[in-house]
Amino acid sequence: MDSARRITINPITRLEGHGKIEIFLNEQGGVDRAFFQVPELRGFEKFAQGRPAEDMPQITSRICGVCPTAHHMASTKALDALYQVTPPPAARKIRELVYSTFFVEDHALHFYFLGGPDFVVGPQAPAAERNVLGVIAKVGAETGLKVIAMRRKLRELMALAAGKAAHPVFGLPGGVALPSRASR
Repeated sequence: MDSARRITINPITRLEGHGKIEIFLNEQGGVDRAFFQVPELRGFEKFAQGRPAEDMPQITSRICGVCPTAHHMASTKALDALYQVTPPPAARKIRELVYSTFFVEDHALHFYFLGGPDFVVGPQAPAAERNVLGVIAKVGAETGLKVIAMRRKLRELMALAAGKAAHPVFGLPGGVALPSRASR
């Protein structure tokens, strides 16, 4: 295949493991198909076998340091379905607050620190330059400092509502734990 019709980003290392992205363009220059490849066998499901279902929100949130809230919430919602319970309105609002806060913080993390460097700095740039420092060089130090401050404030809000920012501990079947109890 013509190299002008194929874009390869290799390595992408700012994820849990290593990976490669290959994008194949059509005659008009649009994306025909794309592949995201991660060669490692993860095997995290082995941690879950034989464990009580109630442990899953804590276990799954520790699988990935990048997106622990998504795993925690998915496991908590699975417990709701398992036990056929519906959280009361206040608990649903707290869950929504935590997840929405995570969503904004996570997008900033991905754009400035993880995926963005490959695109903002450019896939042809040396791998050593495709990082947050390369992004800051492109967007400016003032913007970089604003992003870091915004992420800090969002993480503080998540910790306040979810007990912890990095690995939330608040989701329970049918509700949420109190922050003072969740952080223990």
